[in-house]
Formats: sequence, structure tokens, C-alpha cells
Amino acid sequence: MISCIICSRNVDLSTELKENIASTIGCDFELIVIDNSKNKYSIFSAYNEGVRRAKGELLCFMHEDIIYQSSSWGLIVQEKFKCDDKVGLVGVLGTHFIPKCICNIGDSGVLSSYYITDKKQLSNKSEYFCEGYAEVVAVDGMWFCVRKDLFNSTIRFDETFNGFHLYDMDICLQIRLYGYKCYVVNKILIEHYSAGGIDSMFLKNSIHFYEKWKEYLPQLAGVELSHKEKELSASLAEMNAYARELKYYLDKRNNFWFFRLKRKIRCIVNSRKLKLC
Repeated sequence: MISCIICSRNVDLSTELKENIASTIGCDFELIVIDNSKNKYSIFSAYNEGVRRAKGELLCFMHEDIIYQSSSWGLIVQEKFKCDDKVGLVGVLGTHFIPKCICNIGDSGVLSSYYITDKKQLSNKSEYFCEGYAEVVAVDGMWFCVRKDLFNSTIRFDETFNGFHLYDMDICLQIRLYGYKCYVVNKILIEHYSAGGIDSMFLKNSIHFYEKWKEYLPQLAGVELSHKEKELSASLAEMNAYARELKYYLDKRNNFWFFRLKRKIRCIVNSRKLKLC
């Protein structure tokens, strides 16, 4: 059985999503909805509560703003875990490379993905799928499945973080630390209605994530990159991280942060040019 765990901003899920899960999963399941309408939980504590309630051998963590476009997706997930006992997690969007810097899932630019964006466009950004799967370092949290027994003995969502960001990358690195692998699949098509956003907690969690994992970075899986490609990818990740920080503070109309970040970006660009010429 698959336990579908959702942290909801509402008291209950939409009828559309409930019916969509029931009509597409193709196997026994239970639906566990964590009512976060009063903002009682962070995503970390909500998912830990979901794990405690779950009875299935596989746990499926999903956003409430998705719709499944593939039938029998539960059977596809079960088969992947069954055929390889070292598979710890399966998602639909992931990164193959996390450099040793503050960054997010997509920052390195080395991605595999298969989903529909909020613009109704298929997002298939990778050449790395082999027989429908690609090993990655970490996946995006809009949808992923994990073996329940890993939570019994090995991992949990880290409640030293707050808010609703970086839980996905953190749980993936925990899984990899204990010798299991993370994969993305292009056999399950999901439509995701939201692109997400940034706030001060996103920036704080990004720094916290880096401080927690910096001794284990960089990490690479599912692809081969040359030294120069890694350098370029790390440069891109740093630029993306600063661009997000810049956007946040520009939105706040904080001129001090604007000029400070402008100097940081210029220094990074100049240093990378020297290294790569």
C-alpha cells in the first residue's frame, strides 16, 4: 500500500485532487491530509506527523496543487522499489549535481525532469533518462516517494529547519548518506500548477542547508561532468542563488541590499572569468 501524505493549507483537499488520486494510482492507498489551515506546522513537522500516521510500505509526499496525467502510477512506483532494494526515493524532477555552495534544486543546471508546468507546457529537460529513470542527487518536493522503513531506522525530516523550503534536498542527502539512491522517472506525468516563490525563510533555510551539508559537497550522480563543467555549473548555481536573494530584497525595496548584492555578483563573475579563461 502507498500512503499519500499532503500538508494542506485548507481543512480538507479539493474533491478534484481526491478523485484524481483515486482514479489514477492503480493500487491500494491511503490518504493522509495534515490540516495546516492554521499554520501550525512547518513542512518538516507536517511530514513527520504524516510518517507517524502512515501504514503503507511506501510513502508518497505531494503538493496539493498537482494533478496526475498518468494512469497506474502507483504500480510504476512499486515496481521500481521492488526491483532494486537500494532505491530509497523516486521523484519527477531532480538535479544531478549539487556544488559546494549555497544553491537550490535547479541552480546547477544539470537536471532531469518530466512534468507539466503551470504554463501547460511539458518540461522534459534531460538527455539522461535510461529506460525511463535517471539517478539524481536530489529531487524537487512537488512529488516524491520514499521507503517507509527508512524512516523507521535512518531518516526523518529535519525540524531544525523552519518554513516550507529545502526539505526535499535535505531528505535526499540523508537518504544518500545511508547508501540508498534517488531517482527521477519519466513514466509518471504530473501537472504542477505553481512555480513556488522565495521569502526570507527560503534564504535562511538555504544557508542552514549549506552549513549542515558542506562537508559532504559537492555531490554528483547519474552523469559525468568534466572539471570545467563542474566549475561552470557551480558558477551558475552561485549566480542563481544571489539572483534570488537580489530579487527578494528588491521586492522589499531595500537599496542597501541591492548595492551589497550587486558588488557580490560582480566579484563572483570576475573571479570565475579568471578561473575559466
